Amino acid sequence: MKKIVVILLILLLFLPSFVSAEDEIITEEEIMQSQQDNLDINSFIEEADKYTEDVYKDIDMGELFSSAITGDIDNETIFKSILQALRRRGI
Repeated sequence: MKKIVVILLILLLFLPSFVSAEDEIITEEEIMQSQQDNLDINSFIEEADKYTEDVYKDIDMGELFSSAITGDIDNETIFKSILQALRRRGI
């Protein structure tokens, strides 16, 4: 009985597995757009633009979101905008 079980396990290990995948290539932009649509990020970005347009005029929230996801953040522009906002408030 043990021999039969061992032989069946060995056969199962060596059976070819079939994969049905497509050769469709999805670009990074398509993935980003899909995620923005699914999570309704565009309305969040619009609201963020409304509330920050007076303080952070140099920063585009849509561009900031895209760069944050891809890991290509322009820290210099963000720091300059924060410093300008602090100067305006007299801190």
